[in-house]
Amino acid sequence: MRSVLLIIFLCMSLHGCSDEADPLRIGSNRWLGYAPLYVADDLKWLQPSGFRLLEYPNTGGVLRAFRNGLLDVAMLTLDETLRLQANGYDLEILLVTNISSGADVLYALPSIQTLGELRDRRIGVEDSALGAFFLARLLDQAGLKLRDIEMVSLAVHQHLDAMRTQHVDAVITFASQGPELAALGAQPLLDSRAFPNEIIDVIVADRQRVSPEARRRLQALWYESLQRWSHNPKFVDPILHKRLGLTPAELEMTRTGLHMGDRPLNQQLRENGQLLATLRWLHDYQLDRKLLPHAVNYTNLLGRCEGQPC
Repeated sequence: MRSVLLIIFLCMSLHGCSDEADPLRIGSNRWLGYAPLYVADDLKWLQPSGFRLLEYPNTGGVLRAFRNGLLDVAMLTLDETLRLQANGYDLEILLVTNISSGADVLYALPSIQTLGELRDRRIGVEDSALGAFFLARLLDQAGLKLRDIEMVSLAVHQHLDAMRTQHVDAVITFASQGPELAALGAQPLLDSRAFPNEIIDVIVADRQRVSPEARRRLQALWYESLQRWSHNPKFVDPILHKRLGLTPAELEMTRTGLHMGDRPLNQQLRENGQLLATLRWLHDYQLDRKLLPHAVNYTNLLGRCEGQPC
């Protein structure tokens, strides 16, 4: 806390500590795993440090904005990061924001009891890289091919109605939808715990637009804001209820399915090679399933930290 206040005080006294002329633009969809930056934005910590948070309804909007030059930093999943790198961007993963361990779920109507019974059924999924990845891994688990099911593209806000009207038989969605889906009789058949360390969200920056100093500032803001949330949830949770439109029950259900990316977790993932191993596996898996247009140098995504703690 004191370090953030010191950063902000110094930035304000210097009329902004950003070495860029304009605030660096951070793109995000509304996801609890990105909560620390929403908290930092609500507490007015971002602007004095030279950042501006732009919210999009889904990750597709974030990716389009990045490709159109409207963003300098983005919050994405690793599989989405690889696809963006394949477009030729010089990207660096600043840190892992969270690992999904139950926060992404497949819910099915009561008539479906096993994954194998999804054959010839309609499965709703968001039109995103993560949606395609989860569906591919689901089909692996079920022993099915894409031709064995009918995929229905649905935005997240359409999931509940699609299940209520039985427009789809199952849906890949967030754990926060669980209480309302359960009220319809739907049940979870599979969640991201079946794919440990595969669905990982990260903050990525374009090295050509974001200086090393700005990258370090953003890392510091993330860790301090996450610590604020961890130490004082009674103060922070109401901010997130309002900002993300989550009820207390939905917030808690989602949070229990996330491992948040504090400094120790990020250091561990880099030092034990897990982050690199996951990148390698995701890269090869997406190439094999034609989810990635061509091979990329995924090792270049990991910065060297230039003598600073990652």
